[in-house]
Amino acid sequence: MTLKSLPVDAVWVRRLVTLAERPWDRAHLEDVFTRHGWARPGPGGRPEIAWGGGAGGPHSCDDEGDKGDDSGGGVGWRLELGDAPGEGAGDTYLRLPCALYWPPFDEEPEEAGDDSEDDEADEADEDDLDGDYGPAWTRRPEAARADLHAEYDRLGALIRAELGAPDETGSGEMDERWERWSRTAGEVLLELTDDINSYSHYDVIALRVSLAGPPAEV
Repeated sequence: MTLKSLPVDAVWVRRLVTLAERPWDRAHLEDVFTRHGWARPGPGGRPEIAWGGGAGGPHSCDDEGDKGDDSGGGVGWRLELGDAPGEGAGDTYLRLPCALYWPPFDEEPEEAGDDSEDDEADEADEDDLDGDYGPAWTRRPEAARADLHAEYDRLGALIRAELGAPDETGSGEMDERWERWSRTAGEVLLELTDDINSYSHYDVIALRVSLAGPPAEV
């Protein structure tokens, strides 16, 4: 059982949750990406941002990329993004995967039996996607599921320090948890759920900020 987590601190939380305090247009939001170092200007001056990629095509926020080899790269800080403000279906959001836990809920490795089963058990005890993730992630190879919940609670405390108590809390049968804050121009969601990006290989803690577009012209 393993827990991987990014060092999400009060600065990261503040930068994300305060986005939901005012409506955004694309130029303003992309300027925020540049100022925070989440994106670099492209050839035409506009930041290269993977709008609309969602969980399947997240936007890399650092120089590690998604190489997943022995070069020191691998998955680092990344944001799963909805549509750019004012474009597509209008569902603009930023979602930061903060921690990953293996194995996912209800898929604990089976107990080892005789010698013929030991090799299979050893393989089952290994997180075979771990090599895809870069050094930005802190690894706890002996973590228990309680450690995953402790990380969720730590992140929740950081959000509470900024926004106060959530407007809604909930849990599900598959060990899901969520807390939701309604804000002036969107909402903030902290969730523990299955990780779509890894095809549910992990359970994930993610911080999601849904944003409203600019006010309509009268």
